[in-house]
Amino acid sequence: MIRHLLTFLLMLSLPAAIAGTPDPRLPGRIAEAALEAQGHCYRLIHHDTFAYEACLKDLLADEKTPGPRRLGIEYFGFVGALNSARLGMLGAQDTAWTFLQRFRATQKKLRIDDASLCASVPGDCEVRIARMKLMEKSPPPRQPNDLRGDEGHRHAHRD
Repeated sequence: MIRHLLTFLLMLSLPAAIAGTPDPRLPGRIAEAALEAQGHCYRLIHHDTFAYEACLKDLLADEKTPGPRRLGIEYFGFVGALNSARLGMLGAQDTAWTFLQRFRATQKKLRIDDASLCASVPGDCEVRIARMKLMEKSPPPRQPNDLRGDEGHRHAHRD
């Protein structure tokens, strides 16, 4: 009798345990999307941070639901902008912060940890995760009045 009860309880808890386990293919699918984002958009950041952001948002236009492709694109958006912010590119800090917010929401829904996500894009994960956590604790970047020039780019004018 007790054995049947234990078997029954185990069967009830099994679907919940399986549902809490991320798909083992998830990291590879995230890495593929990050590589795609890199190939399509990263070259743009060296000349125009806003064109880089727009390129990534174009790739995300078809990604209506949280999934590995969306997470890979959003995460690469963050990583690429974070690297350019370190080099002092105008607007890169804002872009990194924008993609940090986006990928964190998707990451939470997919239940993937920071180390697994970080491994999807080559680099120093210890440093990247530390910078990510520091950025999360910081206030959001100050936004200008979102003035737009003739090219549709945001321009911050300082007095």
